[in-house]
Amino acid sequence: MRGRRVDLINVALPEELLEEVLLRVGGAKRDLDACALVCRRWRRLERGTRRSAKLPASGAGANELARLVAETFSALVDVRVDERLSAGTGPGLVAVPPPGSRRRRVSGSTSARRRRMSRSRWLFPSDQTANGDGIEGNFFTDVGLTNLAEGCKGLEKLSLKWCTNITSTGLVRISENCKNLTSLDIEACYIGDPGLVAIGEGCKRLNNLNLNYVEGATDEGLIGLIKNCGPSLISLGVTICAWMTDASLRAVGSHCPKLKILSLEAEHVKNEGVISVAKGCPLLKSLKLQCVGAGDEALEAIGSYCSFLESFCLNNFERFTDRSLSSIAKGCKNLTDLVLSDCQLLTDKSLEFVARSCKKIARIKINGCQNMETAALEHIGRWCPGLLELSLIYCPRIRDSAFLELGRGCSLLRSLHLVDCSRISDDAICHIAQGCKNLTELSIRRGYEIGDKALISVAKNCKSLKVLTLQFCERVSDTGLSAIAEGCSLQKLNLCGCQLITDDGLTAIARGCPDLIFLDIGVLQIIGDMALAEIGEGCPQLKEIALSHCPEVTDVGLGHLVRGCLQLQVCHMVYCKRITSTGVATVVSSCPRLKKLFVEEAKVSERTRRRAGPVLAFLCTGI
Repeated sequence: MRGRRVDLINVALPEELLEEVLLRVGGAKRDLDACALVCRRWRRLERGTRRSAKLPASGAGANELARLVAETFSALVDVRVDERLSAGTGPGLVAVPPPGSRRRRVSGSTSARRRRMSRSRWLFPSDQTANGDGIEGNFFTDVGLTNLAEGCKGLEKLSLKWCTNITSTGLVRISENCKNLTSLDIEACYIGDPGLVAIGEGCKRLNNLNLNYVEGATDEGLIGLIKNCGPSLISLGVTICAWMTDASLRAVGSHCPKLKILSLEAEHVKNEGVISVAKGCPLLKSLKLQCVGAGDEALEAIGSYCSFLESFCLNNFERFTDRSLSSIAKGCKNLTDLVLSDCQLLTDKSLEFVARSCKKIARIKINGCQNMETAALEHIGRWCPGLLELSLIYCPRIRDSAFLELGRGCSLLRSLHLVDCSRISDDAICHIAQGCKNLTELSIRRGYEIGDKALISVAKNCKSLKVLTLQFCERVSDTGLSAIAEGCSLQKLNLCGCQLITDDGLTAIARGCPDLIFLDIGVLQIIGDMALAEIGEGCPQLKEIALSHCPEVTDVGLGHLVRGCLQLQVCHMVYCKRITSTGVATVVSSCPRLKKLFVEEAKVSERTRRRAGPVLAFLCTGI
């Protein structure tokens, strides 16, 4: 858009209308960057419309980068700072030169290299330049948080993940400058009580608060925050915070009447705290609890006072019995989602109570509840016709006959996940396939008794299947896979560890599933280049492939794969002994959309490293 046309657009469009256009671009960083490159006017207006940014919490000049971003994009309302992002490589990272800086045109073969070096000096100055301190210059500290607070006064959402060098001082600056803050997410940060109290006093509009593994704080800090922000809080999450006791939950019950979402994981919370929340927060819709000190009395209070509850998750409860679920079933008729994890004292009676009373139940996940047997699922099949999703993880007592009732009664079922259910065989999957013809996702992991018979039935009956996972299902062979290819147009397929699969099976998939976007064929010992060539020719939409631990795959097969899969973004190829640095270079040079490549460091040449450093992910090979 150069020359006369862009001049006509600039003359015809007032700034207000152009800003509205930029706001409707969609928010993708690549698209916004493209708009900013049209001309100086577009760049200025685009900077004024940028709303979100991700920043690194580590790397040289992290604080200085925060200052530059705040100065350049003053309209930011959503900022995420994450230690897992490194300076210069984080996805979605806002990276701009400071105002007033100018790039000098460089000619010759080294121009690109000099431009990269110039950008590095702009964005990531040396530690000494940024702060005069070698340690602070390598981490995001209170200085960087202050820069954000003072430069982005309209900030509404702030996320701090593993920012271990910030303290209460940084949060005090946020509270002083960002009065419109509505969401605060803090994970693995050493934040003391003064910081939490300051947020409560300064950010009266806060409605979403998440504290995960926050050290340095006590009940005093959270109580101080809740007393001020409680009336506006809608969502609260406190997990893995060893300091939390019933005192904090009493404050929640007293000051948070609008609370709808609560996620709580605490060792020292007992019945009193949960009962206080139940009585004071009757509008709760989503509740996730992991409190080893609480018992049946706590859940009886939830059932008595929280009639609007829709999503309920119990994790690792040692004192809850069937009495608890009976109370929930009687009082929470609107329940749609139920998750039970490692609740050892619950039996089939619990699910019978829920199935008979909660007619709206749509999603159930049972993980490690070893006392639940076949009867539990039979109750679900008889009384829950609206069931959409079912996950069973390590349920060794459930047998095939349970799925006969599920197939008969849950015809709307769309997603089924089975992990480590050792007594489930082909017959169970056949019952589901024959009765649940709307199934779109089937995930089976370590299903050692499940083979081709099950897949043939799924292919015949479940024509809408889009996602299929068969991890370490060692009885599955090319016969079942060919049936799936003929009957279902898959988008995602995971065959990791299915040792009987050969090139023939993958060829059938490549020819029958042209819309495939994800494929995991890791640990398949006998597939080779022919399979990759067929996938490259038949699956042009493929975005992610995992072929680690495939000893017969070579550079030739990789060449055929990437020649056809131009949309490839992620590739895992660790421990493929016949793939060399040439194959790695082929993938890097042939995949313009590549975002991440997992490979051994020894197989990456210096040229490839220079060309695609940010997308490379090295795994330890010395183990």
